[in-house]
Amino acid sequence: MITIGSIGDILSILRRRALVMGVTVLVGGALSFAYAKSKPHSYAASALMQIETPRTFNEDPRGSNSTRIAASYWLQLVQARLMVRDNILDLIDQFGLYADLPSLRAEEKIGLFHRSIGIETVSGGMPAFGAEQWPGLLRVTATMPSPELAAAVANELAGKVLDLNASTQTERAVETLRFYSEEEQRLMQQIERVENEMAEFRNANLDYLPTVLDNRPDELRAIEGELTTLGGELLEERAKLAELTAKPQLSTVEQRTQERITSQLQVLMAREAQLRNRVDEIRGSGQRTANAQAQMDSYDRRLTLLRDQLSEVAGRRANAETAQRMDEEYRGDQFILLERAVPPEYPVASGRRKLMVMGLAASMMLATMIALALEVLRPILRSASQIERASGLRPVVTLPDLPRQQKPD
Repeated sequence: MITIGSIGDILSILRRRALVMGVTVLVGGALSFAYAKSKPHSYAASALMQIETPRTFNEDPRGSNSTRIAASYWLQLVQARLMVRDNILDLIDQFGLYADLPSLRAEEKIGLFHRSIGIETVSGGMPAFGAEQWPGLLRVTATMPSPELAAAVANELAGKVLDLNASTQTERAVETLRFYSEEEQRLMQQIERVENEMAEFRNANLDYLPTVLDNRPDELRAIEGELTTLGGELLEERAKLAELTAKPQLSTVEQRTQERITSQLQVLMAREAQLRNRVDEIRGSGQRTANAQAQMDSYDRRLTLLRDQLSEVAGRRANAETAQRMDEEYRGDQFILLERAVPPEYPVASGRRKLMVMGLAASMMLATMIALALEVLRPILRSASQIERASGLRPVVTLPDLPRQQKPD
């Protein structure tokens, strides 16, 4: 049973186990020192590039100048294409990286390479109000076991950034031009299809479509006037016929007059029916004319809208062609290599001191635990205070530790 009731008890334990603790601390410190010394140095080299605002891509399929490609998206696009699996494996094979670790899998090598590479952006100046801040500098850093290897990898990465930027610009310019060219062809085909439909409808409804020589309104007014005249003549003839019919006895002349009036009424009624049928026909054709004209107006609106879209797309296609020519002329002006990476003279902090301090602290903790374990394995009451705490009885007499005397020879 171990009882620790005061600092004196702790100091007493440490004093009794000083030899064991000292050996443990010395061994742990030596092992920590050896492990820290075995850690290789790391050297970091950086290449610095200047970034200009993109000159091209002002004509984007998603909008015009107001939707220019975002700075963050552009840099992420270049970095993503740089750090793809195939590029990393090519760089590892090119520089013979991790050749001393043949047991590593490809995924583990890629992970190590990712941790040894850094791509940082530095914003250039204050942005305009409402505009995105475009980075001014791009720093590519490689951390490798040797200075020459770090500089070579950093310069290779910087060169790939330049190449990928140029290829990305070209691909995007070509893609934009192809999009607007295809959109222009699609609109032209759609316009041609609507014009063909419009021509077919006009030919099928030629009789109902209004023309410059359309005299149906005048004809309708003339028919209405003639019907009014016929109505008056019919009333007059019917009145004469009624007057003759009311007589009980008709003379030969009156009978001939009655027959003439009856024949005249039949002619007038036939003419009235003919005119009314024509009126119905004209009014029915007018309704069909209105429907046909509405359909023609619909075709005209569709053609106007499509032609406006075609005009806008043609303008953007022309701008895209200009952007492509500008890209061919200024392809390398967006990313400019300001400073190549040079082999560093001094290594970066490798963490050796931290490893030694942590190893020494762990050795001291282990030594303390060993001392306490030895006390637990051999529980001895060594002082009056410990006896009193363990049994509740105060010792009457305590004998001090007497130094051992050597026996005489």
